[in-house]
Amino acid sequence: PKVQKVALKMTDKKHEGIGQDGYLNVAATIPKDVKIVDVPMERATPESIKEYGCLVDDPAKFTTELGTFEIVKWPVKGWRQLDPGTGDEAGTVEGKFEISWKGDMLYGKNLAIHTNANHYLLGFGKHPAECSETERTCDGKNVLLWYSDYHPDSGQLFYSPDKPFVSNLAPASVGDDVKPSDFRSFYVEAGQGLYIKPGVWHNAVYIHPDASPVTLFGRQGRIHARISAQWVKEFNCLLRVGLLPPP
Repeated sequence: PKVQKVALKMTDKKHEGIGQDGYLNVAATIPKDVKIVDVPMERATPESIKEYGCLVDDPAKFTTELGTFEIVKWPVKGWRQLDPGTGDEAGTVEGKFEISWKGDMLYGKNLAIHTNANHYLLGFGKHPAECSETERTCDGKNVLLWYSDYHPDSGQLFYSPDKPFVSNLAPASVGDDVKPSDFRSFYVEAGQGLYIKPGVWHNAVYIHPDASPVTLFGRQGRIHARISAQWVKEFNCLLRVGLLPPP
């Protein structure tokens, strides 16, 4: 779709993070006049994705042991430096990452992490006020995203052996002052995965309703630090990401 140019200004720079209740109960907080911002999409190729990470044909090739999966060393408080070989020894965790549509709402559940804050409402098939939780009424062409996040402690890997998915990314270089216009979405073909570098803005991945449910293989740092941006709260907008393959 043609990118919609919308003048946006951050409305709230106070940030408290998103807890589990916030992840699942956000729909009622989204105003009717929320703006919709289209994110440009392209196919994920080694060249198009290199600023954000790389494509994955075999998850076994992306590990800390091989030096291909990045863990960021623990930050120091003062002038004393970490002892050599320390600060990045926690390694990774891995497991299933479930993505599914329920009615017009897209959910994700990360079974690799050991917490109850692992169930997320990722987005909506149309304006949240018009969504059904029990039956599909949206056309399935897009998902409206209300938040994005990054991991300062490690990379993250998603791999699907048999179904395509879409990832929405902004480079780590933009830092915490990220804007909706910083994002691009990428269509990843079935049988491929995506390795995302530390600090790169992303979220889970997104699927067309006809492919639901999908169970992906996921790997990430064991610490699982997460820093989020809330698009409605900060810019009064939702990001519209396409779910169909680009031309």
